[in-house]
Amino acid sequence: MIRNLLKISDHSKDFLQYLLDMSANLQTQKTVKPLDGASILFCFEKPSLRTKLATEVAINQLGGSVIHISPEEFLGGKILHATENEPGIPEEREALKDTVKNVAQWCEGIFARVYSHETLQKLAGFSDIPIVSGLCEKHHPMQALADLYTIHEFFGAEKPLHITFVGDANNVAFSLIEIGLIFGHTMQFAGPNSCYWSYEQLTYFGLLASCYGGSFRHGHNPAELVQNADVVYTDAFISMGQEHEYAQKLRHFDGYQVNEELFALAPSHARFMHCLPAHRGIEVTDDVIDSPNSLVYQQAKNRMVTAKGVFAVLCNSGLSKKAPSHQPHHTMETSPIFTTS
Repeated sequence: MIRNLLKISDHSKDFLQYLLDMSANLQTQKTVKPLDGASILFCFEKPSLRTKLATEVAINQLGGSVIHISPEEFLGGKILHATENEPGIPEEREALKDTVKNVAQWCEGIFARVYSHETLQKLAGFSDIPIVSGLCEKHHPMQALADLYTIHEFFGAEKPLHITFVGDANNVAFSLIEIGLIFGHTMQFAGPNSCYWSYEQLTYFGLLASCYGGSFRHGHNPAELVQNADVVYTDAFISMGQEHEYAQKLRHFDGYQVNEELFALAPSHARFMHCLPAHRGIEVTDDVIDSPNSLVYQQAKNRMVTAKGVFAVLCNSGLSKKAPSHQPHHTMETSPIFTTS
């Protein structure tokens, strides 16, 4: 059975924990090479530093090799972004099904950073090898795994924590809230109304909370929602692909900067996190991101650590067979429970 990683909620807590445990084991057992001889195809429609470099280092350390290919070569030219053409002239260089089926003859996995989650779904629908998301407009599962690994590494995994995200309701926040709720933490979100979750997304977070024993609180006042936070997390207010909306969107985030004044409202043991790249002086100030309470560079390191676990489990048939069921426990029939503040 092919296991993909397109979004966090496709998987059970047990399977996600297996990925985290495998990551820790492989980080300490550096001579183990579960990807010896394996080739992983990288295809990136969006720029990347941490996702690309950390994952490539991880695969190399596990004995595998990485092959980089452009979207034009791999995704069939305009196949996923096609516009109407003249009658009788193909809109794609090659059918996506043929492209992916060919890659599966040579590689053990595909790592893709794309504009649309639909692209990943199409790849997974045709592929005979695992598809791993390096980010799309809706989800960033690799970041969420590294974030939870970092949080548990610092605080331990024994007791529930309060994790507060301040800023934009974006893909990083979505995957972080998903994984936090699945592991029973209290997830809190503070953001402006113009860049907020939909009713369906709020209901979904409530569903996860009710299924896994976590809780979800949200509102527009960051000062209130950082007061009990063990972790204060923020991200860029303007995501990749939204640069043309910079001035218009930025004005909605007045009062949401994580600065010394806001961070001081959190308990003294609280830690700051940011997935990077950070726009210093916009969503966070230097005195917070450079403080002793900041975990941002440990987060960056752990992108490599958790990439080891993900690719070892998904792309090594022996480890994949030993993994617990990846089927999630939550169902849409479960009554959602969520609170506002």
